[in-house]
Amino acid sequence: MKSSQPTMKDKVLGAHRDAVRYTGASSIPATTVRRFMPGLKRQSHVTRMLNILVSEGKLALSTSQDQCDYAVPSAAARGQVMA
Repeated sequence: MKSSQPTMKDKVLGAHRDAVRYTGASSIPATTVRRFMPGLKRQSHVTRMLNILVSEGKLALSTSQDQCDYAVPSAAARGQVMA
C-alpha cells in the first residue's frame, strides 16, 4: 500500500484555513499564510501555490488598498448553487 503524503498545495490550503480560523478574517494575505507554515523559508513558494489554488478555483483573490488577499470562494462562485 502506498501512503499518500500531503502535497505542497494541500499544506498551503491547510495553512490558509488555519489563518482564517485564527484571525477571523475572510481574506488573508500570503505573508500571514506563510506564518502558519513553520519551516518554510521562501515567501515566493507560498504566493505561487496560492496563485495555483486561485486558478483551480479553490481560493479567490480579494484586492484592497494595494494588497492582494486570498479568500475562500463562496458556493455561488464555485458553481455549487442548487436552484
